[in-house]
Amino acid sequence: MSNILPDPNKIKLIATDLDGTLLNPKGEISERTRTIIKRVLTKYPNLHFALATSRERSATKHIREALDILDRLNTEAVLLNGSIIYDSIGNILCQKTLSPEFVVKFDEVMALFSDESFLYSCGDEVLLFNKTLEYEARVLYQKNTILVDREEYTKKIENGEIKVNKIIYRVSNTSKIKEIKAKLEELVDEYNLEYANSDDSFFEFMPPHTNKGTGLAQLIQKLNITKEEVMGFGDGSNDIEFFENVGWPVAMQNACEELKSLAKLTTKSNVEDGVADMLERIFLKEELMN
Repeated sequence: MSNILPDPNKIKLIATDLDGTLLNPKGEISERTRTIIKRVLTKYPNLHFALATSRERSATKHIREALDILDRLNTEAVLLNGSIIYDSIGNILCQKTLSPEFVVKFDEVMALFSDESFLYSCGDEVLLFNKTLEYEARVLYQKNTILVDREEYTKKIENGEIKVNKIIYRVSNTSKIKEIKAKLEELVDEYNLEYANSDDSFFEFMPPHTNKGTGLAQLIQKLNITKEEVMGFGDGSNDIEFFENVGWPVAMQNACEELKSLAKLTTKSNVEDGVADMLERIFLKEELMN
């Protein structure tokens, strides 16, 4: 752990996780965070700023609005846990997708258990085959949620017309959780997938070798900068690979111990606007001294 802060002129990219990091416990951007980030990005217009999250682009719009960065240049995004990287205006810089064979097989296996899933496709859309999840998905993704015919879209997935970056799956048939989980783990091994299981009934599937860290590495390459020129903020175990690709990893006070052990710096918790506090100390230190 270091007490030495980086030279602000040598930082080319700030990347930050959202939940537990940039957002407060209410899931909002605080007024102080909004103000500090706006001042930093105004003072350093060439500084790149990227959100790094498991969310898709439409689910970050209200955050980008709150930060007043919707129309700002040099504002990228590493989304869907590194599956898609966007530029400032929403063009896809690079992406990784699940194999059509896996997506079709996954749906076939879940049908055996009379269970449902919903899919993320590229193009910032969420496809649902089952109406059960429609209301919940529309609350999260609004107009980007599309209820589709299973047979029609399965064919489009098979022929590559629709590319799926990530599957989020919630077990509704709870009496068969152990059986379903065992089958899912077989699929993960068979297709060498990235896999997250945040609780007993919620699963995420990403393409092989895909996480926030690999996504950030791709963005760094696209921007033609080095990891030593990147500062990243995080709090959870899913930020470990992310920190490994950052020259200046900053752990929140509320971060897990494993992540803190990888951090070069620590800042206050998300309750205390830790991201804003660190950015102010580094990029606005002259103003603080006056």
